[in-house]
Amino acid sequence: MFKIKRGSWPCCLEVHQQDWTARYIVARSHNPAARFRWFSDGCYHAVRKALLEMTQHHCAFCDGFIGSESRETLEHFKPKSQFPESAFDWENLFPCCDMCQSQKREKYHSALIKPDRPDYDFDDYFICNFDNGEVAVAPDRSANNQQAAAITLEIYGLNLPMRKKERLRQLRIWHVMGNSAELNEFAYRYFMNC
Repeated sequence: MFKIKRGSWPCCLEVHQQDWTARYIVARSHNPAARFRWFSDGCYHAVRKALLEMTQHHCAFCDGFIGSESRETLEHFKPKSQFPESAFDWENLFPCCDMCQSQKREKYHSALIKPDRPDYDFDDYFICNFDNGEVAVAPDRSANNQQAAAITLEIYGLNLPMRKKERLRQLRIWHVMGNSAELNEFAYRYFMNC
């Protein structure tokens, strides 16, 4: 996961967050199967745009491209089904690719790594294997960091075979381009920085 610097709340979300959260909680209290929905398409698009700009159109978790290789979806880090009070919380929303969404679904663990945490650093949790494209748990880190890394890799399916193969492909292109390469034009940017 590439380190993310989160920007300010989009104005529309800041204005409506409490009201929309209350409406969603009430709907779920009447019907636990009530579907989540944004109460304003315009605000949804503004939030999605801000999140995509925050990651330069990369998935917040695998760092693959969003928009060209995946739909532009939003991830609720804490699943809205378990944490309805966080459904419209700016700090809980991330741009996410289809693959990470389908792997994670409604799973959550308190040790799951948030790439926008101020103290997050890839090297505190992970190492890169340039032979097979795998991202592995850093063996020389604390037990807590190792647990968080293992949980994050598992929940988001970050070492699926196609992802490992694509990391190696991106790395080869990165090396061929040399100093002329712009890091944000690549998927799996953390792999180039290992």
